[in-house]
Amino acid sequence: MPTPPCCRTILARSPSAEVARCSCGHLHLTLGPLTIRMDEGTLHATWHTLGDALRTLASAPQAEPEAAATGGWRQ
Repeated sequence: MPTPPCCRTILARSPSAEVARCSCGHLHLTLGPLTIRMDEGTLHATWHTLGDALRTLASAPQAEPEAAATGGWRQ
């Protein structure tokens, strides 16, 4: 007998990201077209890493990105 498909519950959503919990226990972090499946511990570690990056950005002098300075691709 086939196993039932997973069902996701949205935990948080913004215009650029979404986090959902799957009925199989995984968490799904979606950033634009990319979805990363992970366990809760990995989500916590990712959250701390992003927080570290934001604190570093907030305390660093504002520098112009290399792509903008050279006329390359920008988002």
